[in-house]
Amino acid sequence: MTTLERARLEVDEALKAYEECVAREEAEYGKEYERVTFMEYEAPAPDPCAEAFLRLVGAVRAYEKAGGNREDLELRGKEARVYGVLDRE
Repeated sequence: MTTLERARLEVDEALKAYEECVAREEAEYGKEYERVTFMEYEAPAPDPCAEAFLRLVGAVRAYEKAGGNREDLELRGKEARVYGVLDRE
């Protein structure tokens, strides 16, 4: 497996982990999900979905560093948010 293939696999795994985290929180909090995620953002406690998102951003960064192109990734609607973070760096 090449470095690029490993990086692509890490992107896929990180995306899956992030989506699963969000799904768990949505199921747990239901209609209160948006309010709870805002409170988590404001709180000093760690947010597992924020950590999963940062893992996804890092995986995409590593994929690009390995020579991959953004256009080749399917981030299922998370592109703007992920690339927004990367473009601010």
